Amino acid sequence: MSTRRLLTSVITLVACGWAAYVVSVSVAAQQRNELAGMARLSGTVTAPQAFKAAQVYVRNVDKNILYMVFTSGGQFRALALFPGNYEVSVKAKGLESDVQTLALRAGENAKLSVAMHAGQGVDPAPQANVTFARYSEIYPQGPGLQVIEQGCMRCHDENFIPARPASEDVWRARLGHMTGAELNVRDSRAYNEGALAGRVQWFPFSTKDKEEFIAYVAKHYGTDAKPRFVRAEQEVPLDEAALGKAMFMEYYLPIDPPGTGSSSPEFAKRGRGIRWGQDVRFDPEGNVWLTDRGYPHRLVKLNPRTGQQKDYAYPDGASNGNHDLTIDRFGIVWAPEHMGLKPDGAKRILGFNPKTEKWEYQAPADPDNVIRNSVKWMQSMALDSKSNLYVGWIMGGALSKYERATGKVKVYPISERGAVPYGVIADRNDNIWMAMWNSGKLVKFDSINEQWTEFAPLTFPSHIRRLNVDAQNNIWAAIWNQGRRPGKLAKLDQTTGRFTEYSVPLWTAQPYDVAPDADGNIWFADSPTPDRVALISKFNPRTQTFAFYPKPQFQADSPKIQVTREGAIWFSPRGSRNQPAVSVLYPDMDKITTLAAFYQYGPPGNPWPSPPVSQTARR
Repeated sequence: MSTRRLLTSVITLVACGWAAYVVSVSVAAQQRNELAGMARLSGTVTAPQAFKAAQVYVRNVDKNILYMVFTSGGQFRALALFPGNYEVSVKAKGLESDVQTLALRAGENAKLSVAMHAGQGVDPAPQANVTFARYSEIYPQGPGLQVIEQGCMRCHDENFIPARPASEDVWRARLGHMTGAELNVRDSRAYNEGALAGRVQWFPFSTKDKEEFIAYVAKHYGTDAKPRFVRAEQEVPLDEAALGKAMFMEYYLPIDPPGTGSSSPEFAKRGRGIRWGQDVRFDPEGNVWLTDRGYPHRLVKLNPRTGQQKDYAYPDGASNGNHDLTIDRFGIVWAPEHMGLKPDGAKRILGFNPKTEKWEYQAPADPDNVIRNSVKWMQSMALDSKSNLYVGWIMGGALSKYERATGKVKVYPISERGAVPYGVIADRNDNIWMAMWNSGKLVKFDSINEQWTEFAPLTFPSHIRRLNVDAQNNIWAAIWNQGRRPGKLAKLDQTTGRFTEYSVPLWTAQPYDVAPDADGNIWFADSPTPDRVALISKFNPRTQTFAFYPKPQFQADSPKIQVTREGAIWFSPRGSRNQPAVSVLYPDMDKITTLAAFYQYGPPGNPWPSPPVSQTARR
């Protein structure tokens, strides 16, 4: 290379590096400005008895935003508080405080002392006519118990059956639903109907098994029985030092005024007269998008930097249903139709353009009627490197591919018998992976050869709802507990084909969704039990250790989580009837540089850089 060319190259590299540096400094300065307008609050909490990791609730009543932090050694602090009027209260096990009010100004660092006294604290409100007992008391040994533990508990938690005592006839009807007793005269109406049919079920559910089940439940959970729950035999392990660094935020959804939206009689009578957050994703500008599954269905756009929200109605209200969403590299929000008020209607793949605020894409999801069942609906999706969209049919046992360049849709029946895909992701090689709700298998679709491969984890059959992929292209899946068998995280190393499983050291762990962070930790949402709080949890594969973060809302489960490049975990407390929200956990509040939410490499959120996309993919 000539001296002139070398000098030109060096100058170019320096110029590019300086430009990148300037942009980086500019963004950092903007983010510092953003946080400079915020307030801080710290203080001391006292009580008449010892406590650990008390939960401090700091509610901005002007913006309807909640901050929740934990005490460490009786001290607490909260950062990045919007200026405004606040209500502060503290709760711990068997302890609570009165509510204090204060106003915080921009840049203020306020101090507060709070005293707790005896009260309900963080424990859930007692449920009427329900008692708690040990597992062995609720599930005594005898024929039929194995059927419940290996068949029923694979999907239902251990409280499902004893909480629903009934007559023998009702139990036979319930069993008939699960074994598909009516499916010889009509199509299935739900993905769980016929899940225990002998020809498709991996647990050998014989005639003898059925009769032993009926005899067992009629004896122990018959008409004379009272509803009972299994008492948690283990407290959630709390690392107070780690929790003292953490902070939750919840941006509450506005409740519709009486007679409008989800509060209208039209929808209230259908049992969905609430706002119901499900899935969250980040757009290129750092906004968070949410699917609101309450009637009528809506997309919600949240600007976390201001707390401002905006709703967008689905094209047909609540008719065709909604569930998941994803966002591609061009900012289009994809939201295929689910069930809704017309579960047997034709379904579409919908695409919303935030720039025009219109549903610009509406493609038939099964144009050739490949799925023959009259009731069919979609759930979970993934984008490959060419921005093609793959959507699983939870009712239909198939996978649809929407080709971005042409707008054409092709449907592929899944190879596994009785397939119920519950989670869909794309790996680094554009293979599409799905979690099978019906068996606990993982299924891979080779998008080049259009071939299927099935993988059975070490724990099989099992219950898997979600899966994900890490930066090394390993596939991770969450396995629910099953009776006395613990919940687990399973990792499939694609280079060796080997599964490794890690037991979650927590009573009745039901890990739902899993997601890696930039440091290789695996985060997962864990569903609550009647007397054990819902959690956001972390697994460190290097040390094989777990950490647990109790959520602000005790019994609100979270099916999906998303992780930012800074390690914040976003979710929606789906199970909340009174406080629907878009929520986030900052594991270390000192690392907050912005309240905006960005993926490490931008949408759709893969843990690796995206390759260039041709202009035809922008169709």
